[in-house]
Amino acid sequence: MTLKLHNRHFLILFFLGFFSVNAQVTNQNFNEEEDRKNWSFSITPYALLASQSTNVGGTRLTQSFGELTSITDAGFQLIASIRYKRFGLSMDGTWAELGTEAQQGPLNLELQVKQKILDFTASYVIFETFQTEDNRVIEGWNIEALAGGKYWSNELRVDYEVSLGGIVLDQGRIDEPQDWWDLMVGVKTTISLSPRVLLSSWINFGGFGIGNSSKMAYDFTYLNAFRVSRLITINAGFRNFRYRRVDGEGDSELETRVNVLGPFLGVSLIFN
Repeated sequence: MTLKLHNRHFLILFFLGFFSVNAQVTNQNFNEEEDRKNWSFSITPYALLASQSTNVGGTRLTQSFGELTSITDAGFQLIASIRYKRFGLSMDGTWAELGTEAQQGPLNLELQVKQKILDFTASYVIFETFQTEDNRVIEGWNIEALAGGKYWSNELRVDYEVSLGGIVLDQGRIDEPQDWWDLMVGVKTTISLSPRVLLSSWINFGGFGIGNSSKMAYDFTYLNAFRVSRLITINAGFRNFRYRRVDGEGDSELETRVNVLGPFLGVSLIFN
């Protein structure tokens, strides 16, 4: 017995999508006017409390945050960003190991996935109206242009066994690596309500079917940032991310749609 291509891809994409949040916060708008003209650096560990819907070849699977957590063995998410004047660069890294066991009739499955996601973004402030008082930003807003790339790497391992009445009829292991890049472009706006409260939202589109990339990738984030001290900012918000890609050709062509949404929490450490 051999697992069919459709089933193998469904097992892969069972895990995809929910670790891919980019919950970064722009640190420039909280800082004093003089500081905002110089270099700054921030590190932001965060977590996405998401649910997801996956559609593979017409077969749909919906998972809640609790269900996703139950199959996560380990995971870590971190953003590092650097800014100089109107220019910014960030790298969003995610590492995760997921695993589960399943049984359907005589078929027993043990699944493991190692997932790495690297999201690189360059930004440039094209418009800004921030006002200062006593060397502090008190109000204003800006618009930033965004461009970058997202790299996905998923390593799936499936151990399967088919048995009847205690007799093993077939067993084996499937290793299914998958990786691709998505070009992403977008726009971001940030509003400073006070020296301690900042609101921000951004949207990115990408993929565009270039090479092995997604046919369409969409990414929307809304962020509330609260400055606790000069070095610490607490971030909370909401994110909706989705993509559509097609793998294979001809009879083996398989369309996949992933939709992820939910709140996120993070803490930024800012150095300047």
